[in-house]
Formats: sequence, structure tokens, C-alpha cells
Amino acid sequence: MIKRIAFVVWFGLPIWISPAAAQVARTAGPWQPFEVEMTAKTAFANPYVEALPDGGKPYVTVAFTGLTGEARGKRYAVAGFWDGGQTWKARFAPPAPGEWSWSASSADPGLQGVSGRFECTAWSDAEKAANPARHGFVRVAKSGPRPGRYFEYTDGTPFLWIGDTWWPWARRGIPFERARQVIDDRSARGFTVGQMMFGANSAVRLAGRDFSTLDLEAIHDAERFIAYANSKGITLWIMPWWSANNLVQTAGPEKMRRWTRYVVHRLAAYNVIWNVGGEYNMYDYGGLGLPFWKDLGARIRQEDPFGHAIGVHNTPPGWSAGDMGDSAQWSTGSVLHNEPWLDFNGSQAGHGKWRNELVPTIISWDYARTPPKPTLITETWYEFAEGSAPVMDVRFAAWSAMLSGAAGHTYGGGHQWWADIPDPSLTPRRDSWPRPPLTVDTLDFPGAVSIGFLAKFLKSMEWWNLEPHPELVLEYPQPLAAAIPGQEYLVFARYGGRLKLDLKSTAASGQFRFTWIDLTLSKEARSGTVNGGAMRVFQAPDDYPGNLQYKDWLLHLARVN
Repeated sequence: MIKRIAFVVWFGLPIWISPAAAQVARTAGPWQPFEVEMTAKTAFANPYVEALPDGGKPYVTVAFTGLTGEARGKRYAVAGFWDGGQTWKARFAPPAPGEWSWSASSADPGLQGVSGRFECTAWSDAEKAANPARHGFVRVAKSGPRPGRYFEYTDGTPFLWIGDTWWPWARRGIPFERARQVIDDRSARGFTVGQMMFGANSAVRLAGRDFSTLDLEAIHDAERFIAYANSKGITLWIMPWWSANNLVQTAGPEKMRRWTRYVVHRLAAYNVIWNVGGEYNMYDYGGLGLPFWKDLGARIRQEDPFGHAIGVHNTPPGWSAGDMGDSAQWSTGSVLHNEPWLDFNGSQAGHGKWRNELVPTIISWDYARTPPKPTLITETWYEFAEGSAPVMDVRFAAWSAMLSGAAGHTYGGGHQWWADIPDPSLTPRRDSWPRPPLTVDTLDFPGAVSIGFLAKFLKSMEWWNLEPHPELVLEYPQPLAAAIPGQEYLVFARYGGRLKLDLKSTAASGQFRFTWIDLTLSKEARSGTVNGGAMRVFQAPDDYPGNLQYKDWLLHLARVN
């Protein structure tokens, strides 16, 4: 008997289908959340705590079985979650088109045996082009030209991580219209990831001050944000916790495990990537110890029925909070690389030029680790107020990371990183970081424009085939290049000027089209052709003393014949 069924569209608002309406409901397509709502008979004083005991099984589990088409024979067990009063829900993202059945299992007589069916229909090519997230969830590429080096969607389409830091956008008081404005802007620029706390501590307290009293109104608002971001092709990197001084006492292992499990149960049907902890190693791992965080990562893998990619966000050396004990690290790779649940490495190299200069070195360290795993910069030098991080340094971090083998890069800047709302009637948040006035909208900061250009430029080629090849650039102070030798080359000329590029792997008859891209203006400046078979000299179009403006450039070569 169907009690009540709902399916969630990408905009996050459930469409309720009554039992009388149809025995089979229709979803929009694969990898879209389908939501089952049920009513329990048993009443708890606090269902969130009592029905999700530490180490215990979920209160209700819903089994989804594919009956027809590509779905036939596929089976998933999805944990249900409490959503207020006597309401319990389960969300499922069908991985294949066809008819699916579902049936709930629970000791609660109101939940046991609740069942139904729904139809999942395939996306058209046009629908996938309109929203890349319809290609499936994000995972590490295990085959292809460079297995373990980059991400892809479930259907094998390469996924370029270009992120924006939206850390506390799940907190109360963020108008949805502003959130939608930010999402629309970043999506249009080619960003693919939003990094967000779905947190129980720090700036976002969705589980209350006691970590046991859920703020369901705020949770629903945050899910609306996630769903809308997914609808615009943006995947959310979700973290349940941010490390803090003495977190072991203020929250404690049991409450941290419970909230983490609950977040996975609620959000696994969305297009998300998991982040075990924000700056997890800060304050000597929050007093919890490294083994605790390793166990938490393993629990996320165990609780997630869809196998979303899992990473962690680190704190680098040079901060008092990061240097407590022996926990500071330039990358998660130095500590967690061999953990079986860790899918990719991340590095925070932000907050100052000296760290920013280390970006290509850190990426190269991770790139050399075995087995290969994607690596990326997950927090960079913020463009807080315009000019606080010079835009050339913002570009340096991004391009040097990508040409050193990174699978992606994350930008941070303006009001977006702390969910400031540019409204003069609001009191600005006061802290030690430089902030632009709230009357200024920072979406169009120069760094954001440059990162958007990087995203679209790389997506115009088969970027996932490029390997780091700094040895091909000679007579240049900081050689940064990626290439498919003999076919395609990208060189970041940080200082403009003149460089030599080794094209000897190609016969002299082989011809390349070269293009100089002015990164200051985000456009092509000069192009031409050159033959292979030798060391070739390239001169940036503008240089001192003919042009007194200091510029960085990108040189692109592609084989013509």
C-alpha cells in the first residue's frame, strides 16, 4: 500500500503525489532525488538521537529494486531519516532508467512494508547539455588515458573541479534570492563546485547548540540551496564538521558520528562530494586524534549507498591553530593518501603570498604519490577585498596548479566566502580579514573573472589528457607546462617575455598553431603557425619596454596536421 510518495525536482521543492493519483510516479531522469515520505507510529522525545543510536542501525531502511529497462536487477538499500514530528523520509537517486519498486523495513508498524513504484526516464542529450550534473555523480576516473588523475561523472564524462568557497551558506538568514544570484553567476562562468558546510558547529549550527536539537527549518533551506545548485550544474562539496579547539569536549565523538551519519542519509541522493572535516587537523585534530577522523571517513564510505567521492580539508603550517601538536600539513596526501576511503587529496595554500608560491610544489608532491589520486587546491589566497590578493597571484595559483597535474582548483573571494549579503541595512561581520563594504557586490572581482576564463578555456579542449611537462620549457625562470607531447601544449608564462619550447618529439614537417592568450584581458592576442622538430622560441606579444604594464600570458599550441 502506498501511503504517500514524493519526488524532489532540482529546485528542491517536493511535488506530492497522492495514492489516488497514480500507482507509478514519474521522475525527471536518472540521478535525480526521488523522495519517499512515511508516517511512524512510535513517538520519541527526540527521534534524531533515540532512533539513530551510536553504532546502531537506521530506524527505517528502504530497498529500491530495478524492474525494467536498464534498471532491471539493480538493488540499493537506502537509510531513512527523521524530518520532524512523526515524519520519516528516504531519498533515492536512480542510477538507470526503467521502472523501480521500493519497500520500507522497520520495527515501527507505521513504516514497515510501506511500498510503491516509480518510473525513471533517461535524459536526452539536450537535457544533459543544459545541465552537466545529469551525467551522474562525481567519481574518480579509474580508466581512460590517465586513471586516478582526474574526476568524471558516472557516465564517464570528464569533470573539471572549478570551485567557489561558500562555507557558511547553510546558516540562517541567507535570502534565497541572493543565494540563487551567486549560483547563477558561478554556473554561467563555468564553475562546477560549491564548497559548503552542512555543519553542526562553527558558523553553521544545524544540529543546535547541544548538537542534538535539529534546526529543521534551516536544514530545509540549506537543501533548497543544494538542489538549486545541482539544477545549475554545480556539485556541492559537503562537510558536516569544522574542527575547533577542544572539539572532543564541546561536541564529542558520539555526537559527531551521529550528525555525520544523518547528513549522509539526508543528502546522498543529491549531486554531492563528501568532505570529512573542514580543517580537520586544526587544534591538533580538535583533540580527537587522527584515528578518529580516519574512522569518520570510513563510516561515510560505509553509510553512503551511492559511493560519492570523499576528501578532507586541511590546515597548513604557519597558523597557531594548525601548528598545535604535530598536525599541520600542506596536503592531506602527506597523512591520508593510503586510506582506502580517501578518493582525492586536497591542499589549503591560501592566506598570503608565501603560501601561494608553494602551490605548484604541493601539487607536484601529491602528483608523485602512489597509487595515483586526484589532487587539487581546496582553499587558496582569498581575494577578500579587491587587490588584497593581486589578481595575477590568483591566476598564478590556478594555472600553476592545473599545469602541475591538479584535477581542479578552488577560488575564494569577496562576499561569497563568508555569505556576506551586500545590503547596507545589515551590520557587517567583524573579524580580522579585510572585507569590502556591503554596498559593493563582489561577484565580478577580477579573480573570479579570470577563474571563469580558465574554466571555459580548459573545457574547450581535452584537458584530462594533459600531463605535467615542465622540462619542455627552457630558459624561463618558472617553467609551468602541461602537454600531450607532439600534439598539444599549454605553457603559463607568468612573467611574459621570451621562452623556448621543446618540440623535438615531432618531425620538422609537423605543424602547430600557436596562440598567445592575454590573461589580463581574458582573450587571444596573437596567433600563428610553427613547425616541430626543434627547440622553438616564443615571445609574448607585449613586453617591456614597449609596454610598461606587467602581464602574465598563456601559450597554447595545437597540432595542425
